[in-house]
Amino acid sequence: MVRFWLTRVEGGSMEPTLRAGSLWPTRSLCPGDPVRRGDLVVAEPAAAGRRVVKRVVGLPGERVTLDGGRVTVDGRPLAEPYASASWYRGVFDVPDGSYLLLGDHRDASDDARTWPRPYAARGELVGRLLRRHPATKGSLSVG
Repeated sequence: MVRFWLTRVEGGSMEPTLRAGSLWPTRSLCPGDPVRRGDLVVAEPAAAGRRVVKRVVGLPGERVTLDGGRVTVDGRPLAEPYASASWYRGVFDVPDGSYLLLGDHRDASDDARTWPRPYAARGELVGRLLRRHPATKGSLSVG
């Protein structure tokens, strides 16, 4: 069953994309719904110990490399105009059935890079934020 609710963004880990304290319409993720790179999701990863809003950066089976603000997926650069530069360096091999979630304000985000288990299982993704289209103020779409 599809549900909708408002998600309050806590903290600054998603700025400037999502401002702390802002409310965003959210749609539940049903088991068959696709999850795409770039999606803004509400997740309950066991490693985080709480519900979080993050961006999907790595998909199942991919190798994601972070090198001082530059992100590559399976060796191809990932354009991330929404993300701030970061000092972090690391490699993540995303297991089948799991996703790599990061905040847009990279050096101010508690995300996969700091969690004891860096990957969120598909069942831990509970919703997708609905995005406003900049060209049509006020309209929403599933992002």
